[in-house]
Amino acid sequence: MSLWRGVSFAALVCLIWGLPAVSESAELTPHRALYSLSLGRASMASGIVAAHGVLFLEWEETCDGWTAKQRTVLRLLKTEGPEIEADTNFASWESKDGLNYRFSVRDLRDGKLFEELRGRADLKGKGQAGKAVFSRPEPLRLALPAGAIFPTEHIQQLIDGAVAGDDRVWRIVFDGATLDGAFEVNAVIGRPIPPEPGLDFEPIVNRLSWRMRLAFFPVDSNEPEPRYEMSVRLLDNGVARDMVFDYGDFTINAQLEPIEALSRPDC
Repeated sequence: MSLWRGVSFAALVCLIWGLPAVSESAELTPHRALYSLSLGRASMASGIVAAHGVLFLEWEETCDGWTAKQRTVLRLLKTEGPEIEADTNFASWESKDGLNYRFSVRDLRDGKLFEELRGRADLKGKGQAGKAVFSRPEPLRLALPAGAIFPTEHIQQLIDGAVAGDDRVWRIVFDGATLDGAFEVNAVIGRPIPPEPGLDFEPIVNRLSWRMRLAFFPVDSNEPEPRYEMSVRLLDNGVARDMVFDYGDFTINAQLEPIEALSRPDC
């Protein structure tokens, strides 16, 4: 799965549970960040004894949309066999109206090409159906059901839901990270975590946040268990403070390291 999945960005309407009110729409912060990756838990069945790596994320605003670039390098050490290295590059562009989306994925395993995906997706209108067209690895056309959204719009709605006091937000999301098409994503949202003004944090990360748990199910499937899960501590400006990626038999922790805000376009 792409480690980008589920991480996008949002606007605030108001704050809840007695916290101060904010403006109608909080500004999202374009930024560049590095996360260190490490092994969380691992069952005996996984055969994994250690994991380490980095996740580089760059999220920029353009005049007509948002671009995301991500590179993930993860090394897994198993009880038997050599160390495995996965090197994944993921890039996307999403229009600000949430109707158009382009994506590309290049996945290397131990230095050899494992998978390459490329394509675009379009919706007929807000809340309407659409289509996704893959040009690689081979031409493929998938229908997107009514109500489908793309990653940035997804997190916009997640944080809107958190601000409104919702403890669950369910959406259909397409990101192009796999040939499986769109996923039904069920998010469980925790209580807001206030800023920590007494700590020596950069202003970009010393903000209101929520802990969210996301479960991904293939659209129209009857699978009782999610295909995969992740959790994220998401700030009100769209920055992910930390993440946990759950692959079933093992989990990978992502901890924020250096981060910098990027300038906005002069449109």
